[in-house]
Amino acid sequence: MHTILIICSAILVILTLLLAFWTSITRARTKTIAYDAATDPAGPMLKAQRAHGNSAEYAGVLIGLFLLTGLVYAGRDLGLTVTILVIAITTARILHAIGFLVCVTLERPHPLKAVGALVTYLGGLALALIVLVKVL
Repeated sequence: MHTILIICSAILVILTLLLAFWTSITRARTKTIAYDAATDPAGPMLKAQRAHGNSAEYAGVLIGLFLLTGLVYAGRDLGLTVTILVIAITTARILHAIGFLVCVTLERPHPLKAVGALVTYLGGLALALIVLVKVL
């Protein structure tokens, strides 16, 4: 398996676990124990919950895509395009999470969230298409 795919997969797991830990810390700090209690879009609890939830929603899909990429490129170099896509997607997930945590309110788009989402969607789609074309 390619090292870059393993590293980026591990980073996605670490990001999700750190956001889970941050959510727990925020839950204790704000004394918001009930899961549906956080309703303030400008509050730290809802921001932490959404950052973690969104990370968890995408981590599995992206790790699966990275693993498929590794299988398709087994014994071959990933090439610059695939390597850049994998790193860009991983970086985008980090930026997206930061955008959730630093935004003024979840009701207004934050540039980091927007860039992170766009790179995730377009980069993930491009990588999936490259993998699909490679096996056909």
